[in-house]
Amino acid sequence: MSTFSLLQISLDQSIDRNSLEDASDVIPSLSRADCAHLQRDLFGIVVSDLPLGEALAFQAELLRRGFPTEVVADDLLPVLHEPFTIQRIDIQDGALQFSDSMGRLQRRSKDDLVFIAGGFLTQKKMVSDIVLGPHRASSREWESRLEREHHYETVPEFRLDFFFWNEPNRLRASLSSASVVFFRGRLMQLKDTALLIGAMLDFQELLPAERLGEGLKRIETKTTYPSLHSYEEEIRWHFHQLQAHS
Repeated sequence: MSTFSLLQISLDQSIDRNSLEDASDVIPSLSRADCAHLQRDLFGIVVSDLPLGEALAFQAELLRRGFPTEVVADDLLPVLHEPFTIQRIDIQDGALQFSDSMGRLQRRSKDDLVFIAGGFLTQKKMVSDIVLGPHRASSREWESRLEREHHYETVPEFRLDFFFWNEPNRLRASLSSASVVFFRGRLMQLKDTALLIGAMLDFQELLPAERLGEGLKRIETKTTYPSLHSYEEEIRWHFHQLQAHS
């Protein structure tokens, strides 16, 4: 059975959680509790994997609350390519130059460039620590032993994704506490906000506004994506808009 998504008409739209919860009451596929995640990740695609009847009913309820949407078949929405990781970026003589941590070089024409996404995001990652934990040595005695304790941490990150017409179609650079990126030969770390903003301004000059992600365009507000999912859903929304208006 075909499934459908609801897409925002504009990324400037917003809706409060109570209104979203009330609208969701008309369809069985969503619970009111689901709406917390929907609102948090509201970056273009409201919800996916709905039967057509439920998608249309949800669309009507959202419209009643001043939040118009577009219903699109899931199999018509773009699927993002797997990324090829890069570490160095340069702009020279009308071309982009990239290399990875192994020094492998790629030179790509600006004419081959389709879209650039970027911005600050947070991810939950599983980490582990070695701790001393109590263990029963006998019926009367306890002893301490080293053991591994797992938990989730929220990890900040800055990402850049370059999309091209030709393969490899997607090149990604990532800055975090454990990774760096070189731009125009200069080392950039996650804490280097001024350098990052300077790089983002340079990338803005490569393409028209409709082919740039919101995280690159709204530098003054420092758009932060609450998850990798929301960051990538926005890219898919942009690609759908580009296809619809091409």
